[in-house]
Amino acid sequence: MKKASILLIIMLIASGLTIFNPKALGLEKYSTLTVGLKLGGYIEFGGKYAVKFADVDPTNWNRAAIEIYENGNRVARKILEEGQTMYYPDENNPLFGVEVTGIWESQKTAYIEIKTPVKLFKENITLKEGESYTMPSGFPQYKITVRDVPSDTKAELTIRYPDGTTVTRTLEKDYPVGVPYKISSELTQSSVLVIEYVKASKDKSVTFNLYIAKMIFAPAKVVQPEEQKEEKTTTEEPIQVVYDDVIYAGEKVTITYNKTTYQIQLVSVGYYSKFDLIIDDKSVETATVKEGGSYIFTKAPLRVEVIPNTVDLKYNRLQAKIYAPIGASGSVILREANITVRLDISQNRVLLGEEIIVFIKVKNEGKGNAFNVKVLAPIPNNFELISGIGTWELSRLEPFSEMPVLIYTLKPNAVGNYSLGPVIVEYYNELGKKITVKSNIIEDISVYGVPQLELTGGAIKDGETKNYAEKETNSTIRLRFTISAQGEDSRFEFIKNATLYLELGDFLDGKDSIVLGTIKAGEEKVVEEEYKILKEGVYPLKVILKYQDPLGNWHEEIYPNVILINSVPPKIIVKTQTIEKWPEPEELPEYIDKVLATLENATPLAQKISNITEKYIPKQQEKETNIVPYLLGVLILALGIGLVYTAYELNLYKTKLKALEAKKRKPRPGGLPKKEDKTDIRVLEQISQQETTKEKTQ
Repeated sequence: MKKASILLIIMLIASGLTIFNPKALGLEKYSTLTVGLKLGGYIEFGGKYAVKFADVDPTNWNRAAIEIYENGNRVARKILEEGQTMYYPDENNPLFGVEVTGIWESQKTAYIEIKTPVKLFKENITLKEGESYTMPSGFPQYKITVRDVPSDTKAELTIRYPDGTTVTRTLEKDYPVGVPYKISSELTQSSVLVIEYVKASKDKSVTFNLYIAKMIFAPAKVVQPEEQKEEKTTTEEPIQVVYDDVIYAGEKVTITYNKTTYQIQLVSVGYYSKFDLIIDDKSVETATVKEGGSYIFTKAPLRVEVIPNTVDLKYNRLQAKIYAPIGASGSVILREANITVRLDISQNRVLLGEEIIVFIKVKNEGKGNAFNVKVLAPIPNNFELISGIGTWELSRLEPFSEMPVLIYTLKPNAVGNYSLGPVIVEYYNELGKKITVKSNIIEDISVYGVPQLELTGGAIKDGETKNYAEKETNSTIRLRFTISAQGEDSRFEFIKNATLYLELGDFLDGKDSIVLGTIKAGEEKVVEEEYKILKEGVYPLKVILKYQDPLGNWHEEIYPNVILINSVPPKIIVKTQTIEKWPEPEELPEYIDKVLATLENATPLAQKISNITEKYIPKQQEKETNIVPYLLGVLILALGIGLVYTAYELNLYKTKLKALEAKKRKPRPGGLPKKEDKTDIRVLEQISQQETTKEKTQ
């Protein structure tokens, strides 16, 4: 008994403490509510939960049967000894736990501690002296103000409670500040907020982490056995779901039952949301329902439940279930979707050949759903689709949601100025009506290009330009360069800030850069400069053209051998060449004879020549060779006689022929001319032919 009394005093003191140290609890950080229950008694909390002291070991009262109820249904039961805990829904991820801290047989009472985990709500909150932090809407409205930062290890805080009362607490390293929540005059939940020190700067600021209880037990009510009343049995229990959907603040759900029309209106949305029961256009009852909790109206057979994790403070909405008796019917709230579409591009000034990335953002900014959403992307003339698709479809776009950003890539095929858009979006609203919306139009998409460049150069001589020049050292040479740009549209095809850079080396002296400026498509620029040749040699002149494209990007074109300059003087090269000439075979005898004639003693050489020639003369022909002179002599004599005779006959023929011709020309006195003697002429012709034949034979 003494032990139990001491334990009770300790629990009552602990329930009122405001200092809480999560680190002291290790991994388990809890916000607690302690209550004493008589056998059969229970505590209702959180709108739909209850913990009951159901039974006890009658022999020594050292074990108690604890039961957990949700929405009136028992969901857990466990036999616990002092110091043991049961968790709901499970130990790994509990919403709350129930620990038996003491069992008093004399008072027929079990003391239990309901505890819920404390979770990190916001970290590294930094406040200067005098600054405040207020919990956002939907949470208990605590306000934390920094009064003073007396050192680098602590700070003085003023905490204002939701009921307006204030307390001052000191925040120090390793000593977090726990802030309780007063549920009623008898019940207080400890450490609903936990402020954990992070760092401080004296007289300046303090940084802390803020924890919040996973569950707030309000509203809570303890019901002891003697206070329980028999529940009235009714056939009008709200067990049929007549509405299960999102509801926005200000909207009403109409329920019809037993020829009576009821309306439930959502008044406000928060951690605790408010509902009004309206009958005959008058509010007859107001219910405050916690997220995850429910409420049964007393003025109508209706129950409203807020689905856990559906409270949306941004859009003032939540998902609710409304229950009514069998046979009731509920209305459907039809809402209008509001589809907006935005068209954007990565850049509106591009070069020909580059790509434009197109972004389409489709949002539903209305409260209604959009069904069968179809997005048609635009593709301008002279553009081709490189990646992505031109059409997207989505079966349903929920309120205040958006489609993933639609992306596709376009590539221009021609220079010019273009526009893109609009994007067309088609969808059906909740009434089944087809609606079409259009996006913005992007004007002034400019596509530029670099014209085809050609550079020629040469030395000027006699008004002509040649890419090869011969000049003397220390003389001057005038060089001309022609740059032409070929393209279709000078407004969009050009180069700017163009400059020619000449690599003169140590061969030429003069300007090594020539400014050209802007050259548009269809234009040609001619520039001339004079240079001095510094030394002998053959020098290929290298030229580099640097310029910016229409978008300002720098480019470089290299021309390695534009002009070849030769300053080497011409040289006369004399070469002596000895050509050996041997006499031809038919010239050899004469040549040998001349050589032998020049010698004083030709006998030795002649003997050597004779020895050489003997090898090539056959021996059988030596005798025949001795007769040859005689034969030749006879032949020559015969030919001589023939020639003398022929000459005689020919002379005789000529004499007779002359006499005959003279006779023919001599006129005869009187009478007819004498007839020619053809016989004589024929004889002479035969003689002439014979003589001719003889001559040919000889």
